[in-house]
Amino acid sequence: MTTRIPRNAKCVFYATETKTREDGTKHSGREQRSTTFREARDFLDSLNAPGGVSVWRASSNLTDAYATRDTNGSWTTLNRLTGTWEPLN
Repeated sequence: MTTRIPRNAKCVFYATETKTREDGTKHSGREQRSTTFREARDFLDSLNAPGGVSVWRASSNLTDAYATRDTNGSWTTLNRLTGTWEPLN
């Protein structure tokens, strides 16, 4: 699945699959850049894999955590006001 990111994009979502090695250490697997969170979420859902989504914003030039997908398929998102992870509906 390839997504074309416009050169002047204001924000980009990075979906990264999390893999666990036999020794128990975690590392990143497949990745995809998207212009919407829905595309990033669909990417991880299609892999049926745990992982995370981070967002890069042009205004700050920073990348921040956005959401995570657990092994059971549930999603949680970071509430920026409280700093806690909450279930995503």
